[in-house]
Amino acid sequence: MADFDCDIPIPSNPQELDQAVQVYKDRDFDEKELFCRWQAIRDASLEHPRQLEADHIPGDDSY
Repeated sequence: MADFDCDIPIPSNPQELDQAVQVYKDRDFDEKELFCRWQAIRDASLEHPRQLEADHIPGDDSY
């Protein structure tokens, strides 16, 4: 695996994370920047997990 020195900031809240994902999907980056942006998105997702409504089971909290 390539060892890159990344200087892409890690998104610090859900809005920044959503924006980073949109930029990642919309632009054409070179290999290094693509990897660095993916890693920043991955790290932010691991630091700030969000529970999606689709994952919620109705009545699950009543048990």
